[in-house]
Amino acid sequence: MKKLLTVSFVRALIITVISALIIVGGVYAYETLWSGKAVITIEAPTSGGHLEVTGVEVRSGTWDESSKTWTVSIPRGGITELDFQITNTGGDAATCYTYISNRNPAPGVTLNSVPSCPSGNWSTTGWVLAAGDSKWLDFNVSVSADAQPGTLPEIELRIGM
Repeated sequence: MKKLLTVSFVRALIITVISALIIVGGVYAYETLWSGKAVITIEAPTSGGHLEVTGVEVRSGTWDESSKTWTVSIPRGGITELDFQITNTGGDAATCYTYISNRNPAPGVTLNSVPSCPSGNWSTTGWVLAAGDSKWLDFNVSVSADAQPGTLPEIELRIGM
């Protein structure tokens, strides 16, 4: 019995050692094709961040640049949006926030923005734009299939920093 346990122990030890060698050999079998380092410098700002609206697009409706008014008619069950291109023309990072005076102006009508904001408040998180960066932001309107037809009260939309 003692001899049987010794033989079994030796066999188990041999199998364990061979398995370990195979695993270790597999780890060292990879050849490094490329190796490098990163040296990162955060640039000092040349001036403060400054955001400008550099483009406006509407998916439907019209945009009047002089009055800054979006006029749109949306069928029930429809979604449309007003897009703004924001550019940071300053020398440092700037954060852009959005504002919607009333996100639910009528039953079945919802306004949203990217970045999202609560009704009547500025968004709590914004888009950070590095100096020279541009980003498209949007305000969108979705109308449910059971929304009541009619003209809604004016809704104030804002973009700020």
